[in-house]
Amino acid sequence: MISSAEEARLRQEAVAWVIRLQGQGLLPDERRAFDDWHAQSPAHAQMFHRVSALWDDPDLRAAAVHTAETASSKLSGFRLFAIRRAVFSATALAASVILLIMAALYFDVATRWQADYRTAVGERRTIELPDHSLMTLNTQSAVAVAFDGTARHIRLLKGEALFHVQHDADRPFVVATAQSATRAVGTAFVVRAEAGRDQVTVLEGIVEVGAGAGPHARVSAGLQIETEAGRVGRPYAVDVSTASAWVRGRLVVDDVPLAQVLNEVRRYYPGTITLWNPRAGEIHVTGTYDMDNPSSVLALLVKTVPVHMLSVSDRLAILF
Repeated sequence: MISSAEEARLRQEAVAWVIRLQGQGLLPDERRAFDDWHAQSPAHAQMFHRVSALWDDPDLRAAAVHTAETASSKLSGFRLFAIRRAVFSATALAASVILLIMAALYFDVATRWQADYRTAVGERRTIELPDHSLMTLNTQSAVAVAFDGTARHIRLLKGEALFHVQHDADRPFVVATAQSATRAVGTAFVVRAEAGRDQVTVLEGIVEVGAGAGPHARVSAGLQIETEAGRVGRPYAVDVSTASAWVRGRLVVDDVPLAQVLNEVRRYYPGTITLWNPRAGEIHVTGTYDMDNPSSVLALLVKTVPVHMLSVSDRLAILF
């Protein structure tokens, strides 16, 4: 059984190959590269089959093309940044829309089945756990809870969560992800799970963070630590108010590239955000943004950064 991080990587690679195969055909070297990728393992072949099946669904494609044609007609008058008009084709837009619908229809199903609690796009939710600890889930997050007489276990299946833990010396409180495990007794901390990487921020008290078979790291209040590829990094100081601003519905950034800011906004936006001007993505941004209204965040960014935006029904935003 492959890990969730490995599954996410295979899914991204399969989507990329499906898109490339929809074009004018692969060169011989590209075809060999695809064949090699496909033959690496049964998991590679299975993921490609799943993505291809969804891509070829006639109802899915019809909905995507209809949305894309609407966007293309609106885009046809723009000539900014010397981007060729062909880039704004219905085919290119349809690809973006298809990926959005694919994610909604399939890729989150397994997480939904496992989760005891979850949040939708843009939703935050606070839950009182059986021991009276409090858990606040950020946007697009899911957890499975297992409490008994000897231990308190939380599996963070995806996303981000803040935990205010009630002290209980006889029952350790452990938050596990695909990459790491964080143990705390009477503290407050945030765990964020991403593909192949976790981040733990301690707001109060001390936690122990471990990954793989390596040694655990003790992390105290005001520090953040990351785990990746089975290795625990070194704790470093952060502004915990900024790191936990999402609890208040805020995103606080200080001299951060626009591309990175958009990655954060995507977590809250109920659709697809595409940046077609890579140079603009390198421009650094500073500000505090209301993540309860991600569309207004995009509108504000467009006013402060030299980019233009086309939005389609608040489900597709193209910055160029």
